[in-house]
Amino acid sequence: MKIRNILYSAVCFSLFAVGCADDFVETTPTTNLPGESIITDVSSAESALIGMYGALQLGRNYGGYDTFVTGLYADEISHTGSFPSLAEIGGNDPALNNTDVTTYWNNHYSAIYDANLIINSVVNPDFGISQESQERIGGQALAARALLYYKLVKTFGGVPLVTDAFTTSSDIDNNPVPRSSVAEVYSQIMSDVSAAVNQIPDGLGIYFFNKNAARVLKAKIEMEMGNYSQAESTLAPVLSAGYSLESDYAALFGNPASGSGLVASSSETIFAIDFNETDGSNHAFFYLDAGRGEVGPSALLTAEFEDGDTRANLITSANDIGKYGDPGNGSDDAYVFRYADVLLMKAELAARRNDPAASSFINQVRQRAGEDLPAVTLTSANVVEAIAHERFVEFYAESSDRYFTITRLGIADEVVQSKPSSVFIAERNNLFPIPQQEIERNSAIGVEDQNPGY
Repeated sequence: MKIRNILYSAVCFSLFAVGCADDFVETTPTTNLPGESIITDVSSAESALIGMYGALQLGRNYGGYDTFVTGLYADEISHTGSFPSLAEIGGNDPALNNTDVTTYWNNHYSAIYDANLIINSVVNPDFGISQESQERIGGQALAARALLYYKLVKTFGGVPLVTDAFTTSSDIDNNPVPRSSVAEVYSQIMSDVSAAVNQIPDGLGIYFFNKNAARVLKAKIEMEMGNYSQAESTLAPVLSAGYSLESDYAALFGNPASGSGLVASSSETIFAIDFNETDGSNHAFFYLDAGRGEVGPSALLTAEFEDGDTRANLITSANDIGKYGDPGNGSDDAYVFRYADVLLMKAELAARRNDPAASSFINQVRQRAGEDLPAVTLTSANVVEAIAHERFVEFYAESSDRYFTITRLGIADEVVQSKPSSVFIAERNNLFPIPQQEIERNSAIGVEDQNPGY
């Protein structure tokens, strides 16, 4: 699979440059060690794990472009700047060689390579890594690989499944990989995340892929597959793990007025990506006029807020999204999973079986958003509409949530058609095109493998 030529050269970036987010810092690799030389003992395995987390900071993984690309394709943000590639995505008609779609693909596979290297190396008996360390380090890598493939299958449909840790360029050239089906990708994701839940020990912090974060991801995959009862069982330990909502929604985020970045909440965060001045993201730089102001809240988003919803206050007077506050250094953290997400997942799952307790879970989130917001009664009859609304106003500009929600709930066609000046082609099934670069480089994929409608 020729994409792995990119991954091979990217390993030095992510393992040795440790997480310089693109669009801020470019690092030229100073070494080009084959994979078999990178991990040789527990110390180098720990370093590789740090490198994997660094790869999650890449711009189209959990840097700003993660939310720009999917948010523009959905209806939460609009393009207010001059980048043609973002304009194409906002119009739901990205070209086959769209720069941002291609880089999204490459960034995810670059991080997958890092995870593969860890997963396949820590079990090598020659390295003398203890069983405890194998499970702790390898479990986090399994969870990360599952998350990355989840994001890829949601945006592209079936994708090539690469799970081996290659070591030489000849291995890459001689082993192209075809697209797997959506079902096959989900099967791999479920295998990885189930193993991760079993292997990751208790006690890891919010900036590590901890056991509860793996449980949340597993429950999300089960919901995608329609396995709602399993998802409830998976989520149950997270609900009793001592997390709580911040009393003030705004406290979850940065402050553009003072230039202070988002620091992940200690009580509500389940998993977040840590950014600082050294490896900054571009969330605030692109969302705020104090930076580039390339994207902003859509009219459909601002119209979605009910009267009295304090979450609307993070749409600033300049019509910027003010969740990220540091456009200069990019120190804003990025939430992956927070407790409000778990409450809304539980609310949906309970409502699907008409459990009256469903309303209490969604109303916890609403009550935090404003004392004047009326309580809602959540049932199987209104669950899609109510959950789509609540997730929209709670998680806008965070972690692809709107795009992933509308595609999972089956309302993406309706949403895309409601956007002004969008191109709606039903057979595309609300997926991005397989990058032309991949079709040209990967001999196991041809033009006939392109997503319909492109």
